[in-house]
Amino acid sequence: MVFVRPSSSLASHLKPIYVTAHLEGIPFKRVLIDGGATVNVLSYKQMKKMCRSKEDLIPTDLTVSSFSEAITRTHGILPLEVDLGSKQIMLACFVVDNTSTYGALLGRDWIHQSLYVPSTLHQPVAVYHEEGEA
Repeated sequence: MVFVRPSSSLASHLKPIYVTAHLEGIPFKRVLIDGGATVNVLSYKQMKKMCRSKEDLIPTDLTVSSFSEAITRTHGILPLEVDLGSKQIMLACFVVDNTSTYGALLGRDWIHQSLYVPSTLHQPVAVYHEEGEA
């Protein structure tokens, strides 16, 4: 894939990539794709909106740190089926208490499993398809 050189106005800002995805069949309009994130994150509030409870979580003692270096203990791991574009992938999402502008965060784990290539400069997400794959 070859990208066109972006205009100077496009390249002069840092803009996150937000997409619409379905998590367990529920549409989420502001899912952040972050190539710098090691794990996939779902807020506790969003988990409750999905009618899930702490009983659905796989226990873990993991703590995660945000870009502002705040350290947060996770509630646990929630296995979720994520549908984005033509890909349907089962992922482990770490549930945390946070207030953010996104409903979920998909990190490198999702990027590598889905074979998507996000470009924060160009703002698209390219997908690799095997020959004959829909």
